[in-house]
Amino acid sequence: MDSLSFPNLGYKKRRFVVSARLCQVNSSIMVDMEEGFNVMEKEHKIDMISELPDTLLQQILCFLPTKQVVQSGMLSRRWKHVWHTIPVLEFDRSCFEPKLWCRDSKKTRQIQRKRVELYHCVEQNLLSHCRQGLKINKFTLFMKLTTRKSVSRLDRWIDYAVKGDIEELNLEFYRSLSKRYILPQRVLLAKSITVLTLRGCRLESLYCDINLSSLKKLSLSEVHTNDQIIHNLVAGCPLIEDMRLESCYGMKNIHFSALSKLKAIMLRYNILEKVELEASNLYDAYIEENKACVINLIHCKNLKKLELYTECMTDEWFHYHISQLAHIEKLIIHCNMLGKIKISSQSLKALFLVECDKLVEVKIDTPKLCLLSYCGHSKISFSLNASVYLSEASYQMVRPVDHWDVQKIELLSKLSNSKLLYLTGFYVAKDVVVPKELRDTLPSPSYNVKQLKVVISQPWNGHEIDRLVDSLLWISPLPEILVITYWINVKPWKDTASFKFSYRKPILDEENPSCCKLLPFPCWRHCLKTVTIENFRVYADEETLKSEKETLEKYFYENAKFLESFQFLGGGFD
Repeated sequence: MDSLSFPNLGYKKRRFVVSARLCQVNSSIMVDMEEGFNVMEKEHKIDMISELPDTLLQQILCFLPTKQVVQSGMLSRRWKHVWHTIPVLEFDRSCFEPKLWCRDSKKTRQIQRKRVELYHCVEQNLLSHCRQGLKINKFTLFMKLTTRKSVSRLDRWIDYAVKGDIEELNLEFYRSLSKRYILPQRVLLAKSITVLTLRGCRLESLYCDINLSSLKKLSLSEVHTNDQIIHNLVAGCPLIEDMRLESCYGMKNIHFSALSKLKAIMLRYNILEKVELEASNLYDAYIEENKACVINLIHCKNLKKLELYTECMTDEWFHYHISQLAHIEKLIIHCNMLGKIKISSQSLKALFLVECDKLVEVKIDTPKLCLLSYCGHSKISFSLNASVYLSEASYQMVRPVDHWDVQKIELLSKLSNSKLLYLTGFYVAKDVVVPKELRDTLPSPSYNVKQLKVVISQPWNGHEIDRLVDSLLWISPLPEILVITYWINVKPWKDTASFKFSYRKPILDEENPSCCKLLPFPCWRHCLKTVTIENFRVYADEETLKSEKETLEKYFYENAKFLESFQFLGGGFD
């Protein structure tokens, strides 16, 4: 390890070791070479790291943040030479975003001087690569454009990067000029680029000849363009595999065809009127457009994952398109225009119906379905045909949360053919409590569920915890795990109480006890053996936890006839 040879370490651990050791080098030399890494002490000892070959030192520097890389150039001429030749150059927000002005005029001048020094540093680095014919694997730049001088400087830097046969180019611009920065033509003629990420710039209409023959991943965000430029751009990328267009301006219609290599596409907040995709190997599509947008995906025969957030869908459109996607495995739908949904698929494994407010009927015939999530009101006709138990189901109540009624409990029973059930959207604990008159007349809706997890927005108090638990144990009368969570505004962002139950063979004192008369088997009251409650609570003080412990201990011993052990862990109580 002393020779910095560690091939068996994972990437993150290698990066940590390298970063830690070079930080020690910097601090050792900058603090009169005190104790630490023993590289260059006051006595004439051997500098082990500097003896390594340039290629290995370049790899080491590639693992470090830019600021540390620049600092390494202060160690010696050798290190300055090495960092001027590394193939990864990243000048992100942390380099260029600090304020240029403060109340102290002296500090302001210092900041501005450092900014000029950094500009010079970037310029020399890129120029060094260009003059030596060195390849640049990755160039990342975040820059605020305030003057014409800054624009010409940026043009020059991009020219250097392109001449270095750049493979990954990431450019983000913070605009303070009246017009957006116009991307130079040479970028879109760079045959070496495989990854191109642009944010906050403009693509002009003069781009009729585009040749990005090696490009595999394209990401445009807040880019001003038009339909023809985007068409030419995509046509000039025959190997494109991943495409993302987000919050781009000037486009109305997108029609991409003959994209045999395209695997994933994301279209988001582009104010589009029409989207038509012809990509035979497209695997993953994400489309989120607020405006009514006509979408045609029927030519994407191998699509497996589809996320749609749009207001354009009609019942007929949805049924026809989904029926054409024979290989669809994951489907996420967010649309308040749909009234009736019918899904019949032999391949669908995961289905998410999100805030489809106008839904009145859902029919699902999906024998391979494993995961089902529904967010909406309970006044809906819901039919589910799945040949096996779902591994996970989720029901999120919409606010204001409807009171418990027969329809809501019947809907819950349709979603409860699963091992794990999530119930979310409750505001306070009392929203979870099912009225006694319903519990006395209806069967428990989730008696097959083994893990029940509930999320509440507001914390419960120690005196209502027994009513909350009693209601949940009616919903799922024989769980192995019960988890109750509420959100908080500090890390870990939630407080949790986790209940673990073990059971013995049930013993009935009477032939048909009232608590089990509507169940196919005895409930927890007749077979509960042990209860272990673990608390992971930031906001619960000792008094609250003590009250909860006493309340729950009394509740379980009074209701579980054969309880042998009760444990309450957390907050100092065992």
